[in-house]
Amino acid sequence: MTPSLATKLYSAVRNVTSAPIRFMVNTHFHGDHVFGNQYFLPAPIVAHENCRTELIEKFDANMQRYYAREALRPELDQIKMTLPDVTFQDRMSLRLGDREIQLIFLGRAHSNSDILLYLPDEKLLYAGDLAVNGTLPAFPDGHITKWLTVLDKVAEVDAETIVPGHGPVGDKNDFDSAQELLALLNDEIRRGYDAGLSEEDTVKQVNVGRFSNLAGQDRVGLITHMAYRAFSGELE
Repeated sequence: MTPSLATKLYSAVRNVTSAPIRFMVNTHFHGDHVFGNQYFLPAPIVAHENCRTELIEKFDANMQRYYAREALRPELDQIKMTLPDVTFQDRMSLRLGDREIQLIFLGRAHSNSDILLYLPDEKLLYAGDLAVNGTLPAFPDGHITKWLTVLDKVAEVDAETIVPGHGPVGDKNDFDSAQELLALLNDEIRRGYDAGLSEEDTVKQVNVGRFSNLAGQDRVGLITHMAYRAFSGELE
């Protein structure tokens, strides 16, 4: 999230309603999901407790990840660390009139602070980066085996419309594809790991099959590196 994207998001909200913004929810601590926080104050910022902790402890590294893109630097220079001020551990609910919004933490996955936003009456699920659509997942903090465990739990949510962290709004079929892709990546990388291959050699043999036309193919190297760390027990 950059100042210009925050402005677009704010405008999109205002195209729907002139009502005050009651809450800003962070699905996890990565910059593209939190760097716009300052532009929605004084609305309370809601997140998992780990999101606040990781944002504090990893703010500089988080910023450097995006600062590598030179075109973003003028906007990133305007960002101030703006922390969640309402946090929870497992679950909480926000109630806006008769509408309930459930915030759910299911464990370590894409990061250690991923949450779902679920509107049960609408059967609407905001998945954050637990599930993306049309691209390989980003993996700067991902734990592939724990992520798969979390996705098994997400699959139990009674949702018909699923809003991914990146990519177009989808449905259960799109979620199933994202889950299938992550399982395939796990199997392909695990095969190389169990055979004693180097990370570099494993990257060369990873075959994502029908997902080979998706964006983000250059992420296989980082996914492999993080998977090796998970398989070895180095990554918590």
